[in-house]
Amino acid sequence: MKILPNILLFILIHTHLAQLEAQVMIPKGYFSSPLNIGLSETGSFSEVRANHFHSGIDFQVQQKEGLPVFAVADGVISRIKVSPVGFGNALYIDHPNGFTSVYAHLKAYNDTITSYLRSNQYRLESFEADLFPLNKKDLIRVKKGQLIGFAGNSGSSGGAHLHFELRNTRTERIINPLLFGFNIADNFLPYIDFIKIYPDDENSFIGSSCDDIRYNVKKVGGKEYRLAGKDTLAVWGNISIGAQAFDFNQNQSDRNGFYSMKMFKDKAEFFSMVCDSFSFAESRYVNATIDYAANYNSGSRIVKSKKLPGNKLSFFNSDGANGVLTFTDNKIHEVLIAVGDVSGNTINLRFWVRSQKPKGFVQVPDIPDADSVTLFRYNKINRFETKELKVELPEGSLYEDLVFRYRKTPGTAGMYSDIYYLHDAVVPIHSKIKVALKASKLPAQLRQKALLVRIDRAGKRTAAGGSYENGFVTTTTNNFDGYAIVIDTIAPVIRPWPENLKSRTNLRFTVSDNLSGINTYRGEVNGQWVLVEWDPKNKLMIYRYDHVAQPGKNTFTLKLTDDKGNHSSFSTIFIL
Repeated sequence: MKILPNILLFILIHTHLAQLEAQVMIPKGYFSSPLNIGLSETGSFSEVRANHFHSGIDFQVQQKEGLPVFAVADGVISRIKVSPVGFGNALYIDHPNGFTSVYAHLKAYNDTITSYLRSNQYRLESFEADLFPLNKKDLIRVKKGQLIGFAGNSGSSGGAHLHFELRNTRTERIINPLLFGFNIADNFLPYIDFIKIYPDDENSFIGSSCDDIRYNVKKVGGKEYRLAGKDTLAVWGNISIGAQAFDFNQNQSDRNGFYSMKMFKDKAEFFSMVCDSFSFAESRYVNATIDYAANYNSGSRIVKSKKLPGNKLSFFNSDGANGVLTFTDNKIHEVLIAVGDVSGNTINLRFWVRSQKPKGFVQVPDIPDADSVTLFRYNKINRFETKELKVELPEGSLYEDLVFRYRKTPGTAGMYSDIYYLHDAVVPIHSKIKVALKASKLPAQLRQKALLVRIDRAGKRTAAGGSYENGFVTTTTNNFDGYAIVIDTIAPVIRPWPENLKSRTNLRFTVSDNLSGINTYRGEVNGQWVLVEWDPKNKLMIYRYDHVAQPGKNTFTLKLTDDKGNHSSFSTIFIL
């Protein structure tokens, strides 16, 4: 049996790189390191995350906050964004070569940026800020290698690191930073965890089974893998293939996403993903690219060769059969899966399939659409309605057609409706759908406190938002699951830290809300607004003594309002 040489895979990957560079003129060596330590990845570009592809590279910062961060080239600061979630403290620098560098989850900015930010936060009376200092009055220039901030753990970060991006300034399209020639040691090959074979219809089989089957793999050489059991599989009909693969960089403790995956049948490529660039509008297509049900059930990250009709991801490419292979010729075929990194390291998994019809095979005819079922088309607006339930899906919400179903069960204590289970949580939704439940059991005096709660298969409840309108409680959601009407009449809770009594620099508070979530908050010193930092993942709010506090006795007040208008307030005295 002939095999595809490694050198050919190397040429294929680097030819693609050359085409990308010619298209966007990626400069090698223009940008310097954003850190003064050796660069090491803890998260790679475009690796699979929950509902999105990772939009940059996560650099390790010695597992601590406060490491200096530097501008990677001359430029002007085009955006300063502060948020309690997402990127946290983020900085954007436009460079004269047409690219923008992004630095996220910072602990703090340099003095010049901090002064500009603070003045605007006080002007807006808001901790959250989204500033664009590009006019002549506010322009902030930076030089290559200049200190711009300090690495941290702000926003939705799960640990101290620097999230770094490079974007096309004009289009805001994100480009893999490793293509710009950063000096990052790469001492390890990618690897494949396992593969999965998927029969595509009722007339397709693996052996005699119509079920998806997982196969473990083993390494048989430096860059060669085989199936752990037999290396030839009996299949019949239309088959697609999935693989879970990762890459290591400087050690074998951090599993990063791969750079490229290609699949071949008898040397002919039928699927490829080369993770060079994508737009933010594409990021949620990750759910159409992976085995979403397996990810939902077990957290696996299996990339599938089959391209769903609603998948518009630009770096997902399949052949004319959309990544589905047909085996009905009673012959043996070679399948090769090649996984590569940006450095050109590739590993290959080879196995063979025998096109073999199962014993007793009987062709199952296609079942025509029936009037008694609700068929949702992926490329249409879809609606489902009863006297108690309304569901509306905008065009493009689905990645493929489905037969919609739902069931209801009696509501439990604290619910003002039955529980409506919409289809199946293992089916992904691309854009938000509208769900409305009849509020016939909801007393009129509680209508302004009503919202929907999402109930998963384990019975766990999470707020799904929404409000009362025209007899229904309506919300938008990205998930099929169970939904019911509840109310929130409980105010947020404020708990001062005991250390506040001794602190000479700040006041800290643990804050929480039972259901709908904190919507707005306000800190005051002697009746004047002051900056209070909010870290939701740690349920923490901090007031750091500043120019508003006066020598002597000061009164600090913190006021919280949740999403249903429930208020709480706490006041204390501190002395400077």
